[in-house]
Amino acid sequence: MPDAYLPLLADFALEQAETEAIANALGSDDPWGFAPTDPADAAALKSAKGKILNYHLQRHHDQCCYCRGNLHGAGPYMTDREHILPKGKAKFKPYSYALWNLAAACKRCNMQFKGQSEEFVVDTLDVSKFEDGANYLFIHPNFDRWENYLERIEVAKGGKRIVGFVFVSNDPKATYTHDFFHLKDVVMNTFDDKQGAPTQAESNELGKMVLDLAERYHQRAG
Repeated sequence: MPDAYLPLLADFALEQAETEAIANALGSDDPWGFAPTDPADAAALKSAKGKILNYHLQRHHDQCCYCRGNLHGAGPYMTDREHILPKGKAKFKPYSYALWNLAAACKRCNMQFKGQSEEFVVDTLDVSKFEDGANYLFIHPNFDRWENYLERIEVAKGGKRIVGFVFVSNDPKATYTHDFFHLKDVVMNTFDDKQGAPTQAESNELGKMVLDLAERYHQRAG
């Protein structure tokens, strides 16, 4: 299994009590929602989930694995422990704690667009393909490096913002990810607001940053 990020998934470690708590959860009908009756087991399972989330946030530099939105300091109301193969589907429940099937996503991408969908999985039956990035139509949060496909450009100054996406690659995964998560809806440029147009110096400075990135990849932004 290729790993596109650091720290490596293979380097992740849990305490024995946390590993045992996960094993117990996987033996239940609802592995992720399992609530141990023993307080020590409950604390161990909660700790394991927290470590998993923090590890994935570290791998993606505190950004959403799908849109690259900022999650630094976002907390549970803005951040989801993402199950790439949805944990709500019975056939995927055995992978509820598989590190390669977990990531950190913003609520917008996970709840509004991805949810329990599996349409992005090429083969949902052959389990040998689940750990293969080629089996996913979108940029896989662990097997594919997001920046090899798309680049998010974001500049803020004086209460105004520019947000855009540059296609780094012509790979179909770039387009699929862009469309599946409706990234075009995130694009904005309030520096163009006629009610508060930037000074010429500000416009030149910000515009150059965006255009230089776009020219670097010779791709369209949007």
